Amino acid sequence: MKTENKIQYLTYLDVRIYDQHLMLIEAKGYSEHERPGVPKLVPAHQIGNYSEEGILELDFINQPVGDSKKEKVTFDIKIVIDLGKLPDNLMGVKVIAEENADIILI
Repeated sequence: MKTENKIQYLTYLDVRIYDQHLMLIEAKGYSEHERPGVPKLVPAHQIGNYSEEGILELDFINQPVGDSKKEKVTFDIKIVIDLGKLPDNLMGVKVIAEENADIILI
């Protein structure tokens, strides 16, 4: 099994709410000298454990699919989350890359 690594730099983050039920999270970033792979947004904490401020923290991860490294690999991901599965006090989303992070309040 290939190891997962945090994507090195987050370059774009957008969060949109649709019909008060669904949240679309879009993230873009890149890593230098990395293997191409499948980007993922995974909870930075155990499911159900969010920051006291009501921030959903997600790690921006690369799941490599090849063995050869590239000089620069870009990643783009969009996910939809059912707001009914998140705490009522949710106030924002934070995406964490290896070298930086960004937060959007909703």
